[in-house]
Amino acid sequence: MRGGVGLAQAFGMSPLLMGLFVISAASSSPELFVALRAATTDAPDIALGAVIGGCVLNLLLVLGLGAMIRPMSSPPKVVLRDGGAMLLASLAIVVITWSGFVTRPYGGFLLAAFVLYVVVTFLSDWRRSADHSVLLARAEVRSRGEPLPGVGALFLLLIGGVGLALGANFAVAGGVAMARAFHLQEAFVGLTIIAFGVSLPKLLVTVVWAVRGNANLAVGSLIGANVVDLLAVLGVTAMIAPFAVSPLLGSVDVYVLACVSAVLLPLLAMRWRLSRPRGVMLVVAYACYLIFLAWRQGLISPALLHIG
Repeated sequence: MRGGVGLAQAFGMSPLLMGLFVISAASSSPELFVALRAATTDAPDIALGAVIGGCVLNLLLVLGLGAMIRPMSSPPKVVLRDGGAMLLASLAIVVITWSGFVTRPYGGFLLAAFVLYVVVTFLSDWRRSADHSVLLARAEVRSRGEPLPGVGALFLLLIGGVGLALGANFAVAGGVAMARAFHLQEAFVGLTIIAFGVSLPKLLVTVVWAVRGNANLAVGSLIGANVVDLLAVLGVTAMIAPFAVSPLLGSVDVYVLACVSAVLLPLLAMRWRLSRPRGVMLVVAYACYLIFLAWRQGLISPALLHIG
């Protein structure tokens, strides 16, 4: 992130373009590297599971924890434009998974949809102030302090890229090994452990923003990150390495994501604010989803759930 922002400043990139491309790309780079590595090493359930699980985690756990720390404003433009794009992207993934295979044409469709989203976002935020644009506000926050020299920014960018590649390799290899060693489904590992790993930076940033009083950026940032993950990350992955969709993910979890996206928008539209009680509700909903995943995996017996 620091390397990309430093290079953007060195080349005189406008804050809007910096927020739209550099910061958005850096925020979703863990998901992209993991999805690409998993898809190219014959672990498609981890590839799709990490993206779907990460999106659900962002909307329920990360947003919920942030709202519990400090209530978050949810501007109408963020809810209607970005939230609407996220809901449409979720529904598109549901339809695509019906075929059981995410092909290159589907990847091209997702990338085309992402380009359309970028154009709409650019036009609607053009000539707006940071008070009315999450992208500009994020760029201003990231640009504070002494600018990095171009060589230093390039060095940080290269180091970050190498770290992401190595981290994705270790994460996927570890996830596959864990699934085999403990007789777990790769989808379960992708939806939980890998998803938490790729979403951990967003979780930490959201908590820090909430503590420091910048919680207003969190809703737009997380929803925008989900749009990037569903359209750009899955689109690029499908174009490079088309992958199969397991019946497990295609019959349940993609619908969970679509339902969470649909239910979240009315919650954000209530007084255009995500309150602490609704934050608690989101965290509880994520805990219920984890319990469901553990039950489906066979880690929790039906009798235990009945007693509870």
